[in-house]
Amino acid sequence: MKERAGLLVGLEIHQQLAIPTKLFCACPPVKTEEFPYHFERRLRPSQSETGKLDPAAVFEYAKGRSNKYFWSPESSCLVEADEEPPHPMSGEGLEAALLVGAVLGSHLVDEVHVMRKIVIDGSNTGGFQRTAVLGLGGSFEVEGTTVGVQSVTLEEDAARILGEDSGSRHFALDRLGVALVEVALDPVIGEPELVGRVALHLGRLLRSTGRVARGLGTIRQDLNVSLSGGRVVEVKGVQKLNLLPRVVEYEGRRQSMLVQVAERLKREGTRKVRCSHRDVTGLLVATSSGVVKRAVAEGGAVYCIAARGLAGMLGWEPEPGVRLGKEVAEVARANSLGGVIHSDEFGKQGVSEEEREALASALGAGTADALILVAGRAETVERVVLLIEARLGEAASGVPAETRSATDAGETRYMRPRPGSQRMYPETDIEEVEITRAFRERVAAEAPEPWTTVVDMLQKQFALSRDLALKLYDSESAAEFRPLAARLKLEPSFIASALVDLPVRLEREGVPATRLGPDTLVSALEAVDAGKAAKEALPEIVRAAAEKNVSADEAVKLLGLAGLSEEEVSRVVREVVAKERPLISEKGEGAFSPLMGEVMKEVRGKADGSTVARLLRRELDRALGR
Repeated sequence: MKERAGLLVGLEIHQQLAIPTKLFCACPPVKTEEFPYHFERRLRPSQSETGKLDPAAVFEYAKGRSNKYFWSPESSCLVEADEEPPHPMSGEGLEAALLVGAVLGSHLVDEVHVMRKIVIDGSNTGGFQRTAVLGLGGSFEVEGTTVGVQSVTLEEDAARILGEDSGSRHFALDRLGVALVEVALDPVIGEPELVGRVALHLGRLLRSTGRVARGLGTIRQDLNVSLSGGRVVEVKGVQKLNLLPRVVEYEGRRQSMLVQVAERLKREGTRKVRCSHRDVTGLLVATSSGVVKRAVAEGGAVYCIAARGLAGMLGWEPEPGVRLGKEVAEVARANSLGGVIHSDEFGKQGVSEEEREALASALGAGTADALILVAGRAETVERVVLLIEARLGEAASGVPAETRSATDAGETRYMRPRPGSQRMYPETDIEEVEITRAFRERVAAEAPEPWTTVVDMLQKQFALSRDLALKLYDSESAAEFRPLAARLKLEPSFIASALVDLPVRLEREGVPATRLGPDTLVSALEAVDAGKAAKEALPEIVRAAAEKNVSADEAVKLLGLAGLSEEEVSRVVREVVAKERPLISEKGEGAFSPLMGEVMKEVRGKADGSTVARLLRRELDRALGR
């Protein structure tokens, strides 16, 4: 991916801390699948101390949805339900987050004051998230680039979303209140891959403390992206590290497209796009458009927006895969409405030329104006029409400041307006915590050795390649490696590769990642080490154990991979050598490789390749009279 001129990217890492309780209660931070209880709530925005309302909160409230919360006593209590005051802050969580700040060279605060951050998208039962700044400043080096640290914050995680329908969103409370450390970095300038390398380096720094959780869902990245001189767009929820460069590259293209749209409008004399709308349901009762027909058949409404001076602009694609029309559709989607068609695609969507002319006449639109149809439930359509008009009104201003979400495909989607500074106010239910000198000294004494030192040790002590040592350090199974290398007879490099490379390979082949955890891998390695199967059978053992949800020993039996004795392998070797005498006479030493292939066909998964090679070498030497 090429560098995009003037692209600034600020990174925020949210990392779960490895502590036994949540941040403000004694519940364990465990994921739960059974929820015997639930309750329902609708959150409302409240004024800040300045008397203002946060725009993001107002936007979420306008959706008119309620929130259903599902919970279990196994992982939640009345604190998560906002029916009981929060308990004192976890000392272990505070110490772990302060250690992160110390590793990053941040200036730690003298007193910790917890704040409430207004959030009414349903992810917090009380309508706010508790957060506390612990450190400011700091820096670290990545490939010769100094990356500044803005802040280190301790906060509680949000509820886990289970799904949604037209009237409500559903959340699980098992994750709500889990302790997170948030590290916000200064913006970096450069190609998208640099952002990925910065995130990787920061993740390794966090893991070096030994105080952060590992595994799927324990870390997420948010981005603050802008073009030079432009407004900042927040992109939330990048779950996978390898998606970061793709998300940055896409968002850079999208913002560049918006800048080009604004420049084109200004060249044509448009300083602000003006819009008008009206209900046109009656004009489209006989339409061929599937989107419109469905909305009308379900008793919905169809509105048409006339956007002055935007003819041809909604479908224009100055950058690959991004268009102003897509921006309009995302505003509708964020408000649970999918029925949006603009005039640049009327023909493709079944809107006839006669219908277009009738719509233009009804709206008083000329050939220079764009038309946008919005179809769905009447009350939703009326609200979304106003939001789309507001969004198009900004088209001549370039990039709007907003919050977007990252997709699994590496794109971004509109979520809501960016929150304002008025969303924060003090938490009155929790006392401030003094950071004493003794507390600071204890934290400083626990500063870990650099992660680069640990990787060097893995290379030297266990004869691993640099690449494998780095993969092992980054792996969720890193903690299992050294104990296994100490007690198993298998080569350390084989163990390391099994822990870090095998899960990636099997996941690509369709094996569920959730079943490729350390327990499955360790038990399979133990089975191979005990001689129950050959090393070559390890992938099949892990696959069978994961797919059939059985133990490694049971997988060995199911696959018929009970290991052969050396005498049994030797018998197979002798039979193959006897059968292939003509090949040996013809090729001599060159017969070894094809003979090896023939033997392995017979014993694959039941005998170790090195054992087969040793026995075949001995038998071939005899056949050649050596």
